Amino acid sequence: LNKAFNKKAGRAEDDYLRDIIRYHVSGRLKVAPEHTDANVLKAMRKTSFNFFVDLVGKFRIITGKYNLNYELVPYLISSHPGCTVENMGEMAVAMKKLDIWPEQVQDFTPTPMTMATCIFYTGYDPYTREKLFVASSEKEKRRQNRVFFWNRKENILSVKNDLTGLGRYDIIRELFGGGKGQRAESKGQRAKGKERRAKGEGQRAKGGKR
Repeated sequence: LNKAFNKKAGRAEDDYLRDIIRYHVSGRLKVAPEHTDANVLKAMRKTSFNFFVDLVGKFRIITGKYNLNYELVPYLISSHPGCTVENMGEMAVAMKKLDIWPEQVQDFTPTPMTMATCIFYTGYDPYTREKLFVASSEKEKRRQNRVFFWNRKENILSVKNDLTGLGRYDIIRELFGGGKGQRAESKGQRAKGKERRAKGEGQRAKGGKR
């Protein structure tokens, strides 16, 4: 992993990672990729998510070789300036593909004297002057959290509806499987639909008797 920054990096770094995992991890190795989207990571001034993917591969090779039942736990952030519901859906897909199932995600909290906080309050990147989306409302923050935890029973309907409204059928297919996504209906909506259809059929029947 270090070769991207230090061309002289080599076996010593691999040995270091192996020793960290073998002798200094109690069961869970926590790392902080923070996000998967390149534009959000740019706003964070973080490196590419590909480095985390590489780390996952190395981690699994080492734990497999030494028969270690260890878990890699990523620290991830939702509602960071620049992050949208779609970005959170893409993050959920990335985690699923890696077979990693996080138990929590950190909602962005403005911290004094940081660039992220500057973007949060102004809506602009102070270096590029690029306008960025900011999830400032409680409703939007909940939507992002909900999409990330798409597989929780209480979230499924809302997540499908949110992604359908955005036209992101590709994310729906990746997460839930199946063909082209359609707007999910609640039991109540389906019941009302049946009731309307039954009334319509009754009215047509009355019209026929005349």
